[in-house]
Amino acid sequence: MKVLVVGGGSMGRRRLRDLTHLNPGGVMLLEANPERCNEVAKTFGIPGYTSLDAALAEKPDALAVSTPPALHEPYVRAAVEHGKHVFAEVPFLFQYGSLREVADQAKQEGKKTVLGVSHTIRYYPPYRLIHDLLQKQTVGRPLYLEYSLGNYLPDWHPYEDYRKFYANDQKLGGAGMDMLLHEISAIHWWMGTSTKIQARLAKVSSLQISGPDTHDVLMRFENGAVGFFHHDVIERGTVGRHIRIVGEEGTIEWHQNQPTIRVYSGKKNQNEELGFDQASDWNEAVEASRESSRLFAAQKAASGEIPAATAPQFTYESCYLREMKHYLDAAAGRAAYTGCTIDEEINTVATFHAVLRSAEEGREVTVA
Repeated sequence: MKVLVVGGGSMGRRRLRDLTHLNPGGVMLLEANPERCNEVAKTFGIPGYTSLDAALAEKPDALAVSTPPALHEPYVRAAVEHGKHVFAEVPFLFQYGSLREVADQAKQEGKKTVLGVSHTIRYYPPYRLIHDLLQKQTVGRPLYLEYSLGNYLPDWHPYEDYRKFYANDQKLGGAGMDMLLHEISAIHWWMGTSTKIQARLAKVSSLQISGPDTHDVLMRFENGAVGFFHHDVIERGTVGRHIRIVGEEGTIEWHQNQPTIRVYSGKKNQNEELGFDQASDWNEAVEASRESSRLFAAQKAASGEIPAATAPQFTYESCYLREMKHYLDAAAGRAAYTGCTIDEEINTVATFHAVLRSAEEGREVTVA
């Protein structure tokens, strides 16, 4: 199988690192910037192209799109039009109408085109464990979710000026817009789909960005639960995500710097600390972490930094490796793509646009 990776930035290099390991000899790069294209292609020992037409002329079987979020569409559309499988980072496409069109076109192709929606965090053991607990109704019917996350934007890529990459600009999917979609998708995985949204997006810091730096969202879910989601790009020195889910029979709570998830049982009137090894896919996560460690040692290719879980034997980078394995298996026809379905992504994008609409209109809106 021949895979074309689109984009040679930090995420593109992550995908290249894993794909050249999983699919040696079958990986190409498309990067519009000639200097970056040459540098990254040389680093990974693969062909590099600066033209989409030239890259497609090499007849790749699948694409993996890792450009700034607002620039996904021409590559995703070209892939589907040419009958290619395509994987794309969050969001798959920013525009709701375009996403529906692409989804419909892929279904009509009759070639079983795989639309690989990225949702790497589903491979993160604490997230899987929370999902497992909710599926087993460990705390009964969920009633309320509180989810908070903040990361100081200049720390995202400490090796470059934050004012010079996409996360600085809302029009490119920056100013936290991509993270809104990323986290809402996770919330839906746990709580079910949203029906109503009330949001406030504001610029309160002195960061030189084009767009809001804080996002506060009240959510109503199809199952009757409600929630509050906060995200920002201004927090410094914090511990990452804080999640609390209140059910009729107990509470699930986790701070990202903790190696255990706290579960309170109302029936037993007691707390239990669950390690990440209680996640249903823990063994797969550990094995992928070992494989990732061997891969890092072999390639030593820079791909930016990401916080690691504090549980022993685990590295977050293994989540990317598992996700790429899943996509390759689906593209090769060995398994269905179930990481995050296109229908789930359609709902997430619809919810995102409800957030924008609510913030603009200053009222609660229905998710279309």
